[in-house]
Amino acid sequence: MSNIRISNLSFRYDDSSENIFNNLNLNLDSTWKLGLVGRNGRGKTTFLNLLRGKLHGLGDIQTRLNFSYYPIKIADPANITLYELQKQANFEEWELDRELNLMNVNPDLLWQPFNTLSGGEQTKVLLALSFTNKDSFALIDEPTNHLDEDSRQEISNYLGKHEKGYIVVSHDRDFLNQVTDHILAIENTEIHLYQGNFATYEDTKQKRDEFNHERNQKLKGEINELHQQKEQFYHWAQKVEARKNIGRKYQHVLNRRTRLNKGAIGHAAAKMMKKSINARDRMDHKIQVKQGLMTNIEDIPELSMNFKANYHSTLLEIQHLDLQIDGKSLFKDLNLVVKNHGVISLEGRNGSGKSTFLKMLLDKAPTAKYQGKYELADGLSISYLPQDFTEYKGTLHNFAYEHKISYEELLNNLKKLGFPRASFATLIEEMSMGQQKRVALAKSLVEPSDLYLWDEPANYLDVFNQDQLIELLKKVKPAMLLIEHDEYFIEQVADQRVRLDIAE
Repeated sequence: MSNIRISNLSFRYDDSSENIFNNLNLNLDSTWKLGLVGRNGRGKTTFLNLLRGKLHGLGDIQTRLNFSYYPIKIADPANITLYELQKQANFEEWELDRELNLMNVNPDLLWQPFNTLSGGEQTKVLLALSFTNKDSFALIDEPTNHLDEDSRQEISNYLGKHEKGYIVVSHDRDFLNQVTDHILAIENTEIHLYQGNFATYEDTKQKRDEFNHERNQKLKGEINELHQQKEQFYHWAQKVEARKNIGRKYQHVLNRRTRLNKGAIGHAAAKMMKKSINARDRMDHKIQVKQGLMTNIEDIPELSMNFKANYHSTLLEIQHLDLQIDGKSLFKDLNLVVKNHGVISLEGRNGSGKSTFLKMLLDKAPTAKYQGKYELADGLSISYLPQDFTEYKGTLHNFAYEHKISYEELLNNLKKLGFPRASFATLIEEMSMGQQKRVALAKSLVEPSDLYLWDEPANYLDVFNQDQLIELLKKVKPAMLLIEHDEYFIEQVADQRVRLDIAE
């Protein structure tokens, strides 16, 4: 057993004035199965790169462990898979065969060109590579993206067979609950360690946030009272000062009629003024102390979408539809009615034709052929969220102009999704995958639409963004065909679930 000891670690990128991490102190056991969670752009991948020495910050990371990393980048996808992997790591072929067998994957895949493997097969091969070295500690960055439910379960079962520890980054709640026994949560510029899986962490965090919220409300009330007292002292001091000035104005009259000390009024006023200033200083100090006790709880703003229910009650009707592409049968005998309200989840294994079906409805699948009947209502405004959104390029301003949407509304939705303002000027193609996904999603939310076709909206989104979408869809109930593999997301938003099985 080895440890990863992190002491006073701070890090920021050269082009940033703010630290991503501030004085991290962690002691991690190498047998723990750790889930790393946090908002997009808050440093999950950065933390993994710090551990494996790709980045360097201030402070110390002490460990005797070697690290493996998923996903590695394949230099020549047209090359034989085994040869490409051997360029990246030192291993014996039997070691990789052993891991693939644990995953119920045929090792013969290694002798195919990498670009001929399906997305799920590529994921499994690269993940198996991370565990070929028994002395390494695996750092696994989002292994479930684009995987169907069965493949996610196979990955989960595989990780469960290993006694070795690892750190896995994922936004899939069900997956994290199955494969973790500790959670590392990035909160502001700190990383907090929680014992238990993601559900345990979420429950603990919710209770802590509720406690801190009540405590903050109490502190706010006390601070408001202090401000009111401070105002009262200010008005009292003003009155004292005014009385002092009146005393000076009428001092000659008082001197003729009385034997009062000439400086009595001024001396008393000065004494009272000093007393009030000291009291205000004490209250300022109390206010600062109480403000320092308040806890920063990140609010998640509500999203909105430009959905208008169409006057047609039925938007799409499908009868006995069979779909093929490039001569290959996808699914058969689909019968479906899409009303002007309600989310319908289209489910099935990768390759069953879900994405092709959405593209066919938009006339974006020229090689697709179908038998049967489908009918779209006339004049529908359809908003499409593609699975592959890397086609979007240019500045956000030009992007909004090109797609005929409000630039201001686009930026407003991006702000609500936690998109960093500093990246508003970045070209879309130079953004991270998480940022590009939020641009594509914000576009769809802004577009006036009768019907939404969303292909894997939860991919690349953190759980906070997913919760925003879940609350929005539950509230609005837009007319939507949804493709998603995240079981929690589907359970929360789907009014109807339809399975597309691959045609035999």
